[in-house]
Amino acid sequence: MDQNEFAHLNDSQYESVRKMAGIFGMEALQSLVAATPAEQVERVNAFDTYERGLVAHMRGSMQPPMAEVKPSHQKPLRMKVNPYEGKEGEPV
Repeated sequence: MDQNEFAHLNDSQYESVRKMAGIFGMEALQSLVAATPAEQVERVNAFDTYERGLVAHMRGSMQPPMAEVKPSHQKPLRMKVNPYEGKEGEPV
């Protein structure tokens, strides 16, 4: 891939083209080379927007876990249950 094919792109945009080549392969970029300069800029900007969104999403999902929340009361729950006094075999 020759930077002369993308002479109208700035350094940051050309770096995005290099990333795209690494991800999609050189064959996939042939349509980008054949596109008009305006279409190239549009596609590179769309890729950059997607990449920034993905990075932000991953950073958000990699936040440290919250501190463990302890119950407000320390006493165990106690229940009083009367024993069943029915006849054996009778439905409960």
